[in-house]
Amino acid sequence: MTTRMTAPRLGRLIADGDATAVGTAVREAPRLLAATVERDGQGGWTPLHLAVAEGRAEVVRLLVEAGADLGARTEHGRDPLHTALESAPDLVPLLRELGAPVDAASAAYLDDVERLDAELDGGAPLVDPVTGVDLLVLAAAGGAAGTARVLLGRGADAGGGALHAAAAGARLELVHLLLAAGADVNRRDPDTGRCPLHAAVAAGGDGDVRELVCALLDAGADVDATTADGASALDISRVAAARSRRDDAGRATAHDALAELLVSRGATE
Repeated sequence: MTTRMTAPRLGRLIADGDATAVGTAVREAPRLLAATVERDGQGGWTPLHLAVAEGRAEVVRLLVEAGADLGARTEHGRDPLHTALESAPDLVPLLRELGAPVDAASAAYLDDVERLDAELDGGAPLVDPVTGVDLLVLAAAGGAAGTARVLLGRGADAGGGALHAAAAGARLELVHLLLAAGADVNRRDPDTGRCPLHAAVAAGGDGDVRELVCALLDAGADVDATTADGASALDISRVAAARSRRDDAGRATAHDALAELLVSRGATE
């Protein structure tokens, strides 16, 4: 006896990344492409939303090619591209390639200056009404210096969470831009108590992180500030080095070097 495919059952296949089974299911029951389930207390999640949230690129492509609606929205107004911006940014280019519609929030993240200007001229607010996130934070998270400049020129508040986002992503150009615009280098995240320095150190010791940490310290970052859990930037760096030492000696060395930098700049051991 064949088990009838349902939306929740399909959702489990998507979560498992079973592209073959998902493909068979939507070919045999195309209605499932528009079926919705609840996730995190929010209704209206289609199979495509689920595939994006789970980071399943192969399944995302399969569903779109089978006819999934790239503009479908959950009950809180999130389309698949919004879902990617929030939880699977690596899938944003794929969704763009597949034709996902771009609104102000997406344009800010993607550094699409022309589209963002058009959306703002059309009355789009500086805070995304769908996610409640400042567009400047999205631009910083995406490393989008062009749209960040547009938003700052339009009156976006540099003192929100954008500096945290730029630091967490090791976005050096954005860090310099936001500091010059007056971002508070010691602003604490209301949930975690993290300052931008904590976010930068957590990003690791590779690439521009060392220079980024120096930029934050030069701007007055408190080297001994602690998170809500009582961790300093030095603590975060040393824990990361210890964890990396088991698997990646090179990365551990980078974290160690970052710890040494913090000590040289006055961090309390």
